[in-house]
Amino acid sequence: MLKHTLKLIYRNFIRFKSSFFINLVGLSVGMACTIFILLWVMDELNVDRYHSNVENIYQVMENQEYAEGSIHTTTETPGILAPALKEEIPEIEYAATYTWNVDYLFRRGDKSLKENGIFAREDLFNILSIPLISGNEDELLTAPYSVVISEELAKKYFGDESAVGKSIDIDDGGTYTITGVFSDISDNSTLQFNFVLPFQEYLQQNEWAADWANNSAQTIVMLRPEADVKSVDRKIKHFVKERSEQSDTELFLYPYADSYLYGSFDNGESVGGRIAYVRLFSVIAFFILLIACINFMNLSTARSSRRAKEVGIRKSIGAGRGSLIGQYMGESIITAFSALGFTLLIVELGLPIFNDVTEKTITIQYTDPSLLLFLGAIAFITGLISGSYPALYLSSFEAAKALKGKVKSSNREAFARKGLVVFQFTMSIILIVSTIVIYKQIQYFQQKNLGYKQENLIAFPIEGNLADNWESFSKQVQTEPGVESISSANHNFLGRYTSAADVHWPGKDPDANVLFELILVDYDLIETFDFELAEGRSFSREYGADSARVIVNEAAVKVMGMEQPVGKTLDAWYDDSEIIGVLKDFNYQNFQFKVEPIVMILNGGESFGTNFGYMRLNSNDISRTLANVEKTYKTFNPDYPFDYSFMDEQFAALYRSEMKVGELARYFGIFAILISCLGLFGLSIFMAEQRTKEIGVRKVLGATVTNIVGLISKDFIVLVLLGFVCAVPIAWYLMNQWLADYAYRIEIGPGVFAIAGGVALLIALVTVSWQSIKAALMNPVKSLRSE
Repeated sequence: MLKHTLKLIYRNFIRFKSSFFINLVGLSVGMACTIFILLWVMDELNVDRYHSNVENIYQVMENQEYAEGSIHTTTETPGILAPALKEEIPEIEYAATYTWNVDYLFRRGDKSLKENGIFAREDLFNILSIPLISGNEDELLTAPYSVVISEELAKKYFGDESAVGKSIDIDDGGTYTITGVFSDISDNSTLQFNFVLPFQEYLQQNEWAADWANNSAQTIVMLRPEADVKSVDRKIKHFVKERSEQSDTELFLYPYADSYLYGSFDNGESVGGRIAYVRLFSVIAFFILLIACINFMNLSTARSSRRAKEVGIRKSIGAGRGSLIGQYMGESIITAFSALGFTLLIVELGLPIFNDVTEKTITIQYTDPSLLLFLGAIAFITGLISGSYPALYLSSFEAAKALKGKVKSSNREAFARKGLVVFQFTMSIILIVSTIVIYKQIQYFQQKNLGYKQENLIAFPIEGNLADNWESFSKQVQTEPGVESISSANHNFLGRYTSAADVHWPGKDPDANVLFELILVDYDLIETFDFELAEGRSFSREYGADSARVIVNEAAVKVMGMEQPVGKTLDAWYDDSEIIGVLKDFNYQNFQFKVEPIVMILNGGESFGTNFGYMRLNSNDISRTLANVEKTYKTFNPDYPFDYSFMDEQFAALYRSEMKVGELARYFGIFAILISCLGLFGLSIFMAEQRTKEIGVRKVLGATVTNIVGLISKDFIVLVLLGFVCAVPIAWYLMNQWLADYAYRIEIGPGVFAIAGGVALLIALVTVSWQSIKAALMNPVKSLRSE
């Protein structure tokens, strides 16, 4: 019986070659898109989850309450928090502190390269699964002038020699002894570094970081297996408050592995994060696969009249409906598994491009049984969905009517087929609208006036000997004709950097707790960035007392409720300082956030030394100017590379995530509409075949090619238009929900939908017209010969 069924399936494939080929291509592309998306989704879901005790690892986070009851949530905590928690909270087995990444110069022999790493406490290696290749675990990060490096760095600087016990020069800190070598950090880790320095050294370099009132690093803990998280939360809630009168923060634990996907907080509550993209693309994967399955359904049911006699004969010789359903479902599943071979070829060829677009390193291990099961499940489910409706429909024919050739497409069948086409184009147009909106929002970011000129503005770190010779360097660089101005600050102007709530002004509400961004600047910074002054003046060397004066932005004036602020005083870190100028608001962080209050201080303190240089170039031969500046840089700082970047490129990088999502949406939107049009192409072939004689008669009676093309095309165009009507409200709602996360956003106008609908209609029209024209040009003598 099985052999007989397989033979029938094979004969039908041979008999309906065009349908089989269209189904094969449609299912292959649909499954390939689905596999790509699911590979990306699984990679996202696995970030930070490879650690052996991940269920017991928590990030210590802070809720800081500010003006008007708003709550700011941050991972930044006091640098001395971890050892205190470990000592006083029994449920905490390990606690570690780690800083944001730093770039330091490593020197050994003739090699002198910048490397990326962190400062951390020793428990970091007890909490996270970072295998130690060599070294003593008990001696890591405990001794001064010691460093732990990655396997990559060990090979780079020591080759095949053992690195443990050897020395290496790091930055200007001196010579360090390597006490351990760890395996390179997994790509599935949000925390990436190539070296770790003892956190105690960080505290020595930054004395302010040892104050309970200052946040300087991140804290991670591992609870004992029997610990109750809620109980620990209650114990640590006021841990910082109890140790600092200046602090008004509350601590809480958050699952470390959830931080990547659920890292966005609003008013102290988690509101998602990248999980929104994971859900979005999971839905897209489902719908793309469904669109491919609908093609199969439509073509199978459209050709039902050709298979009616087959059904009649099989039923007349005793075949039951169950065996017929099994046959047609078998055809569908075999087609899906046949398509799987082409799918894997597409995936293999496209994976390098996909990894490049997503900036991931996804690989497929075909020897992995779970992966094979996963691929087989996709093919089986695809075949099951694709064959379900055709199998039920074809098996329902009555034997007598089928043998007499009286089986005709019912209105219900035609309605279902048209409904499926409408659904396909609804999903495709939603994807096109999404792509356009994401593109326009990113374009809005790039074109929006930030409040300063990004063009020809470069940033570079002040490090090595340059820190001690900054004034001489800046004076010499300014003699270069291509350099318009140069200055420095302790801020990178790419997000929050140094924030404080202990800013006071006359008339301040004692209960008000406002977070200000404090920026320490050198002379000429305002001129270098070309910030606009709303009133007052900039810092100037002509006024000897400017070190006791500050400049604020409009947001700060608003939150302080000051009228005519110039000449008034406020206290930010130091004694009362006079406000000498008000800057017009400018953006220094992602457009998801509103402009925050800013206080600029002239060289505000030694511990917060200016460590970012900024240079404004003119547009005349920028390459030559940079080459000349680099020569000057090397005379002052020969050991360090001139590691500069353009501010417009750095700011654009803030939207890398949105850009990648937009790029993925664009590609999958294109594939969705192509798969839909592939189905239209198959249906148009069938419709043209069904109406061959009608077309012949019309041509004999004088119908033109245009008349014939319009006749065949109009039904399909109506379906696309219906899909457009259904897509508009859904797409409008979904994209408004996405844009709600941005403080500054575009408005979705009718033009977006017009473009999306026009693109879908044009592609559909081209698809259908090609077959329509072919049918219209056919010689009517041939089509009417049998009459």
